[in-house]
Amino acid sequence: MFTSNLSLTDMEVLQSIFKLPDFENDQRWKQNLKEIPDFLNFMYLKDFLRRKKKAVEEVFRYKEPQHAFPSVSPMVKLIHLFYTNPSWLFEILVLHEWRTKASGDLYVADIKFPDIRKKLSSDLAYQTMLIDIMHKNSGHSSDYRVVAHSDVGEKHSIYLLYKLIKDSKKPGYDQNKRIKDRDQILFAVDIQNQTLEIKAAKTDIRGVKQYFDEQFNTALRKMENDPFIEYNTDDIVQLFRDGIPVSNEEPEDFSIESITFSNSLLIKSPDVTLQLKGSDIWPSVNDAFRRGIIDLYSLKDIQKIGFCSEKHSKTIRSIVLEDGNVIFKLNDSSLTDPAKKRIKEKFLNKFGFPLDKPVKNKFDGGEAFKVDQIFRLANTNQLTNEHRSIFTELHSSQLIDLIDETIFYCSHCSFNTSDGELVFEKVEEKGTLKCPECDEPINQTTLQELSPNKENIEKYVHHLIDEFVTQHEHCNTPKLSKQKFRNNQFTFKRFIYNNRPYQVLVTDSLLTRKTLEWIERKLIPTIIVCYGIDKQTSDRYALETIEQVTFGDVYVHQEKSQFPNLMVDYLNDLEKRIHHQVITAAMKATKNLSYIGGKTAELKDVYDEDMLEDEVFTIIKHLFPNSEKWGKEYTGHTVPEGIFAIQYKEDMRTMSFEVKHGFSYDCKFTLEKSGYKLGSSENRKGLHYINSLNRMIEISSYCSSREITSHIFVSNKFRDRQAQAMANFIRQEIAMGHLTKPVFINTKDLAYLYDQFIHNKNKIEKSPDVFYKQVAAIFSTDDVIITKEYIDEKLQDIEIAARGYSILDTASITKKLTGRKK
Repeated sequence: MFTSNLSLTDMEVLQSIFKLPDFENDQRWKQNLKEIPDFLNFMYLKDFLRRKKKAVEEVFRYKEPQHAFPSVSPMVKLIHLFYTNPSWLFEILVLHEWRTKASGDLYVADIKFPDIRKKLSSDLAYQTMLIDIMHKNSGHSSDYRVVAHSDVGEKHSIYLLYKLIKDSKKPGYDQNKRIKDRDQILFAVDIQNQTLEIKAAKTDIRGVKQYFDEQFNTALRKMENDPFIEYNTDDIVQLFRDGIPVSNEEPEDFSIESITFSNSLLIKSPDVTLQLKGSDIWPSVNDAFRRGIIDLYSLKDIQKIGFCSEKHSKTIRSIVLEDGNVIFKLNDSSLTDPAKKRIKEKFLNKFGFPLDKPVKNKFDGGEAFKVDQIFRLANTNQLTNEHRSIFTELHSSQLIDLIDETIFYCSHCSFNTSDGELVFEKVEEKGTLKCPECDEPINQTTLQELSPNKENIEKYVHHLIDEFVTQHEHCNTPKLSKQKFRNNQFTFKRFIYNNRPYQVLVTDSLLTRKTLEWIERKLIPTIIVCYGIDKQTSDRYALETIEQVTFGDVYVHQEKSQFPNLMVDYLNDLEKRIHHQVITAAMKATKNLSYIGGKTAELKDVYDEDMLEDEVFTIIKHLFPNSEKWGKEYTGHTVPEGIFAIQYKEDMRTMSFEVKHGFSYDCKFTLEKSGYKLGSSENRKGLHYINSLNRMIEISSYCSSREITSHIFVSNKFRDRQAQAMANFIRQEIAMGHLTKPVFINTKDLAYLYDQFIHNKNKIEKSPDVFYKQVAAIFSTDDVIITKEYIDEKLQDIEIAARGYSILDTASITKKLTGRKK
């Protein structure tokens, strides 16, 4: 009860107001208080007091400075103010609303600020002019009214305006109810300091400023301090990556509960919010940074921070100024000045730059980063001043398109759509668009979406390659190669550099690891030009054997006439990786070839003939560098999958001579359980390959036998009887005087041969001639089908030959020199 909590001082104040009898008797006096006609007002005032105690105390000190009531309760002070002047309740309300709002935009007048506070508080003409200017500034779309003011000093007043944002009828229990929702506009005029502070939306801030500038020639300018520059970007990156505060000391009672980044590494660069209520999110921020989910290219990437400190949960939002500097603005509503000061110190210790002060944006992602970032933005609203000139160049070059999209949205509910048909179904007779969900008037706006022009970007890169090939003496034959992998079409720009093939792929998507490995298996050094993907993400998912570059790098180097230098650097770097690429691809292929050996139907949608062709060649290329792949690369020409050569020296008593073999091969993939069908057409095709190669002067002049030694068939599963029949057919029908053998090997056994090559690498290096002689024997077996047992038999000689080579005992030398084991 209200009366039961009254102190003696409270009772004395109330007695001075109401002059009640029996003051000497507490019980009877309180009963008399309950019976006065105004007692119901106390209940209303008690409800009004909620969360406004600080405002009541402040207004009371200013309005009644002669009354010293330190022990009087806020409730009684409120009663005193109400019965002294009821309008003072409006001043309490205005002050409360002002104190609970974050700091606003502060402007200073270049000339003497006229004291129009009293007239603005009570003169209808002044208020009407303010409302008219605000209405005009809103595009005549919003209505306003002056609600109240509060004098908080002799030369300091606060004003409250309402802005109508919704005027509609809603069905009630027994009748329709009219609902008028509103926003608040607050501004404070300080004549002594010549300042105007405004707390409102940006449009309304402009309206209030316009009123003072037009009516009183105040020439208001926004107060901004010199930007803070005394921080190190590396320290801030370390904070986000490793969690080490800039001051090297974690501030106490300062927990980050959420953080929003306006620039993520995802496609279209959506905002990313990391949030964990009631717990410090920073370890998660560090993890996300290290994983590449977020990055920090600019201070403005930090959009909002939520934290808990001083028993308050507050937010900090970043504001990007026209000069590129950033202000991190603290929502300081309801904070005492000491608490606000301590929070600012904690933030400075953790992040290294201050709150509520312009900070110089010392991060610079560079021109290439900005180009790449533009391709990742969704619409023009995300473009900043630093993007504008670059975007204009890209748009004029038709590398990026603008697509207008009309968005329909409702201010009264969450309805939002770009489908006009949903909205136009609700058009009234007067032509007013209505929301399909709440039947309120609907708004529409036009967004300009950014859409990279895929065709023109690809043409741009291909044109640069053509120019490079034309101008470079070691390049020739640029051509397009269209290839398909898992229902996706890829267009490669191929060319020759230093007598070796290279290729360039332009893509707007992050290629899967399977796709990258497919490209790797081609054993053609590749440059992938990505757009719409940031460099960090593309690098993170890249293979070491493939060079990935962003379109931003290509574009900026071309603008600076440095693209040829960039290409030479990439090509030379890829050339150094070719051997590594071959080994890497072969090692991966071995596992797959071993797996598919003997399998058929279960490989459907998992493996195909193109993969077999590529993977077989990776193994052949590592085993026999003098090799070439044809196959589907030469579709339309009657050629086998490829060819390779084996060369070694053989000693005959006192003589040593070179033996040279040529082998052609074909890959046969099947899903049939019984194995690959070797019909009459396959027989004739194999015979044709052999005869065609044997007629070539290059073969007869190279090979010791003046012909191809063997034509090898590789498959996941053969039909043994058909393989034997095909071998007999070729032996009988082969051109007169030739002895080329048809040989068959299962992928599992080819993988086994490669495994033995890797396992015995040290021994092979000691006696390479023995190894290649035995491999040539394996691939020219008279048994037609190569088996694991036959491979083991032939490779035994390597072990024997290696025994004749001694090694230097480096471990023993290390032990003697250092006195300890290696």
